[in-house]
Amino acid sequence: MIIILLYKKVRLWISLLAATLILGLLFRLSLTRIGMNLLTATLETRTLLLLGALIAILFFSYLLKETGRMEEILEGFMVLFKDLRIVVAILPAVIGLMPILGGALVSAPMVVEGSDKLGLSPERRTFVNYWFRHVWEFILPTFPGLVLFATLIGVPVRRFGWINLPFTLTAIFGGFLVGYQGISRSLEETQYSASLSFLWRLLQNLFPLFLAIILVVVFDVELVIALGVSLLVMILLFRVGRQGLKNGFVKSLDIELLLTVAIIMGFKKVLESSQAIQVVSQTLSSSGVPALVIVMGIPFLVGLMAGTPFAAIGIAFPILIPLLQNDLRFLDYMTLAFVSGLSGHMLSPFHLCLVLTKEYFQADWKGIYRLTWIPVALLLGVGLLKATFFKIP
Repeated sequence: MIIILLYKKVRLWISLLAATLILGLLFRLSLTRIGMNLLTATLETRTLLLLGALIAILFFSYLLKETGRMEEILEGFMVLFKDLRIVVAILPAVIGLMPILGGALVSAPMVVEGSDKLGLSPERRTFVNYWFRHVWEFILPTFPGLVLFATLIGVPVRRFGWINLPFTLTAIFGGFLVGYQGISRSLEETQYSASLSFLWRLLQNLFPLFLAIILVVVFDVELVIALGVSLLVMILLFRVGRQGLKNGFVKSLDIELLLTVAIIMGFKKVLESSQAIQVVSQTLSSSGVPALVIVMGIPFLVGLMAGTPFAAIGIAFPILIPLLQNDLRFLDYMTLAFVSGLSGHMLSPFHLCLVLTKEYFQADWKGIYRLTWIPVALLLGVGLLKATFFKIP
């Protein structure tokens, strides 16, 4: 139903709200309980922190652009990497080092100027920003999904980081293959050279951003607080005036975007209350279908429904592990299940990064999915080949 509504160009928050109501009613939740789930999910601390972080991200991006630092950062990366396509991919990949909900919104404004020069469509720039934001999710132990995966299997997380390296390489290859198809290499001339003074200027421009990343990744500071500190540093460092601050804050209050995020969190609450994912998973696991289909199908469907890899692993793996733990290819199957769960969440209309990037660039869902399914299919193909022909020692 969500897919139909999105293809009919119904506003996203209305589509998600309708889906939430129908899901609850199908699983016999009362309208009162559905409403309470929506309300409590919106007022939960994690949701309020997320909404605050999104406002801070938009404010942060506005100040970077209005002070001219965004253009200087892009110019600096052009000097270092020469090819503008690489620069546009690197920006979300750097932000991807932060394991945060909706992190793609941080890099989206940075992608705008580079993708303008490359002539990318809204759908293609959405794909590039969204896809390269997630290429590290298979290997970095800073991502909760990989940690939970390794913990449930009982294998050191560092080992799985190396085992999953082919998936990150496949994701990078697939991202360039699809994102820049027909886009020629850009060797735009710049007025700068990679001198020490120029590199120092680039580091100054990047300092507020790297400060936020360090606070989140190294010191485990809440994103909204980390961005607040970075905003303060930026205001002092770049000498932003009172009028700039006022304009930036007003433009950061995107009500429809915040409403969409609140409803997504409400949908996930109703999903938990209805036990819908567990019912789907248990029905599949007891249906007598081949093991390989179950290994790929359950995590993929959970990832698609929930929109988070943590849910895909946390719900699917306790079902899969008892079914397969005595199999000689247990680790191979679990690795395939992991990439299947992440593939499902990369296609999910409930994935916050996808929703936020799509809304930011005002892209069309059909165009986004026309691009995204190809690298997802590549990931699943590599996972299937690994599980079938290359046994993990």
